[in-house]
Amino acid sequence: MSLLGLLESGLFALGQVMRFPVMFLLWICVAAVCFMAGACLIEYLSRRKERSGFNIKSWLRGADILQPNAGKLACLPGFLQSFVANVQAIAAAGELKDGGLEHLVMEVEEGLKHDLHPSKMLVKVAPSLGLLGTLIPMGVSLAAMAAGNLEAMAGQMVVAFTTTIIGLACGTGAYAINMLRQSWANQSIRELRFIAERALADSEAKAP
Repeated sequence: MSLLGLLESGLFALGQVMRFPVMFLLWICVAAVCFMAGACLIEYLSRRKERSGFNIKSWLRGADILQPNAGKLACLPGFLQSFVANVQAIAAAGELKDGGLEHLVMEVEEGLKHDLHPSKMLVKVAPSLGLLGTLIPMGVSLAAMAAGNLEAMAGQMVVAFTTTIIGLACGTGAYAINMLRQSWANQSIRELRFIAERALADSEAKAP
């Protein structure tokens, strides 16, 4: 056998070796999308309950952010409660100015964006795995067709098209989840920036 034939045979064998991990990773994508969808539903129900009748502008009217007030704090959604508590903590420590508040805001924003990374990654990874899962059986299918084994060819074609469907479905589901969570993150970022600006203004007004 020529060198070219050896290289081609080696690549074909390598492609077949990749078949198991590709199929395994596709199952992980399916499980990940189902888990994300469940988590997204739970978060939606939680946000709907917490934000029923809540308006950040109304809450800020007459509110002293730097002054701890358990009753006023309880009216906030859980995420903003934690943020306001942190603002009050750094204000009590005298670290509100000189970049302390800005650092806190950036840290919280990065945390929100970091939570979107898994769904963003799945949007690209799942269709790619679906394409790999399509092309790998296609090689076996063509080899079976050349040998006249139509039954084996048909079986491999079914596997090829099924992996495409699964990969695209996972990518589409991850995209929808990411878009919804992105809108929630944007809303939270707007609110925490609003609160931060108000806290800074209150701090400057109280400064001697």
